Amino acid sequence: MASEHNMMFCATPEIGMADEDVPNAIALLGDMSKFSSMADRLQQGLLNELILGRLMLNPAGFAAADAFKGASPSQSVIDTSALYYDSNSQGAILGGALTALSPDFKRAVLGVAGMNYSLLLPRSTDFDTYELIFKPAYTSRLDRILLLSAIQNLWDRGETNGYAQHVTTKPLPGTPKHNVLLHVALGDHQVAQVSAEVEARTIGLSGRRPAYDAGRSFDTTPLWNIAPLSSGNAGGSGLVIWDSGPCRIGSVFATCLENDAFDKLGGVGNPIAPTGSLAPRFGRDPHSRPRSTPDARQQKSEFLKPDGKITEVCPVGSACHSVGWAY
Repeated sequence: MASEHNMMFCATPEIGMADEDVPNAIALLGDMSKFSSMADRLQQGLLNELILGRLMLNPAGFAAADAFKGASPSQSVIDTSALYYDSNSQGAILGGALTALSPDFKRAVLGVAGMNYSLLLPRSTDFDTYELIFKPAYTSRLDRILLLSAIQNLWDRGETNGYAQHVTTKPLPGTPKHNVLLHVALGDHQVAQVSAEVEARTIGLSGRRPAYDAGRSFDTTPLWNIAPLSSGNAGGSGLVIWDSGPCRIGSVFATCLENDAFDKLGGVGNPIAPTGSLAPRFGRDPHSRPRSTPDARQQKSEFLKPDGKITEVCPVGSACHSVGWAY
């Protein structure tokens, strides 16, 4: 995005879920009664990001520092006329909350996002390592799922689930109305696709159609209760699903093996995500594919402008394909 679309990026660790927070997360999994400490840190992380954005936007911030001077002392390499938010994965999961809170940007891209960690974690391969600690302390899987649901009320203070009603509508005091572009990887191994669709419904996004090619969804009504995205509402907020295609090796369709074995064979593509509370484990994880797709980056670039819109970058009548899956 930076080189292709001339954008200046700046980031800060997601306090609450940064490397320094891993010891606390391990301790909490052994005693969930202490969970509030994580939610407190997440709020600090959101504040840090708001301050970082202000430093980027204010001419007296980074733009005034010698490190960001341009060809002359009076010039800066930072364009302070507008601020946007572009994020992926964890940054997008927390990014919905940040969007609701931000007084400084109006447009946000949430890549491979979702909300409601209690829904997401049992469906994520990323939780496997933490499950090794969680399971001995709470031996029943049903108990573990109930515990995650119970502590969601605390988690809401630091993730999108608690701010959803203010992300695109009902702006919080002192904040503008925001527009959001949500990119989803079909069958994502790390951030459950269902959590992204729940978010889209909750914050009132329109969805690009067709969302899926034939046979690429278990849903009787794909994108249920999500209005169609059209030229008439493309200036607002929307959801676009990106498909890496069925499992294949080279150009030949293949049986989907578990992730590691499939990767060793050079396989690409992935099946539809399971319908239960299970993590997808077959085929190649498509988690990074949307942001790796030039068409998706072009769509993000057109959206992240003062008069931005959700442009059509995929063939009419087809689902959007990630790079490597031909139309």
